[in-house]
Amino acid sequence: MRFLGLDIGGTKTAICIGTEKGRIIASARIPTLTGDSMKDYFLQVRDKCKEVAAQAEITLSQIDAVGISAPGPLSVSKGLLLAPPNNPGWKNVPIVKIVKGILKRPVFFNNDANAAVLAEYMFGEFRGTPNLIYLTFSTGMGGGIIAAGRLVQGITDMGGEVGHQVLDPNGPPCGCGQAGCFEAYVGGRMIADRLKEKIRSGRVKTKILAMAGGDIDKVGPKALCDAVRAGDPFAVKEWDAIMERLAQGIGNIIMILNPQVITLGTIAIQERELVMKPLKAKLPKYAWKWALKACKIAPSKIGKDMGNLAAIAVAVDGVRAGQSAQVSG
Repeated sequence: MRFLGLDIGGTKTAICIGTEKGRIIASARIPTLTGDSMKDYFLQVRDKCKEVAAQAEITLSQIDAVGISAPGPLSVSKGLLLAPPNNPGWKNVPIVKIVKGILKRPVFFNNDANAAVLAEYMFGEFRGTPNLIYLTFSTGMGGGIIAAGRLVQGITDMGGEVGHQVLDPNGPPCGCGQAGCFEAYVGGRMIADRLKEKIRSGRVKTKILAMAGGDIDKVGPKALCDAVRAGDPFAVKEWDAIMERLAQGIGNIIMILNPQVITLGTIAIQERELVMKPLKAKLPKYAWKWALKACKIAPSKIGKDMGNLAAIAVAVDGVRAGQSAQVSG
């Protein structure tokens, strides 16, 4: 079978053709446009899908199904993107209807973190693990949960929105409208914004800006981690505070769900032991030793293919669910 995947991010959209076994045959990217540019964006999606299908030596009519991985909050039942914090201008976008209209194929849809945990469950190092969690740990902090072998969707399709558990109601404002969310402390965009504000104030002495090549717009988690490795005292203190909140949020998740495996996305994949060592050292403050001992926590090994595989996994899961319904019906 052949599936088309659309992984919609805050700045880019990945488009691919893949199989039910997780083999990516062809792929491409386009910028994600929002607001008044949305019509142009979907025209680009249509044209790029045709190009990717041609690379795979098939036509769009030969695609079995389309999977969309997109940022939440969203409504799977209504096929709507509601109001993604990292995609300003996307309000109640009928994404499934639009994509069906331009591609003329069956379309399945889920949020990016749910899609990612489906990819881990189907194609990753811990495939088939019945109690598995994936945390995006990227621009934002999303979560996808497999419990007893099934995706936790939630009554309003918001199961797994762990990034918006409130760690401190007096904490920093979050893009979702709350304050002190897990994401507000550890999401890459929020980290970058805080660092830029502190550096621009001129009240801190740090190597972070130099690690960003002197360009304030490039200040973010990577420049921070490079400065930590260089022994910069300000950077070390900032990173320790981020790791403390990371441990607090993950500790809460472990105590509530008691998972076998938690895999971590982008920042953990890129920085590895700079994340894993302090995280594991701090976790005992936030979760029982028995639950911690039973839970393996590691960076995802899917890596750069996650967006593509996540979207493909949504399509595969949708087709399988439909087949199961037909059989049971």
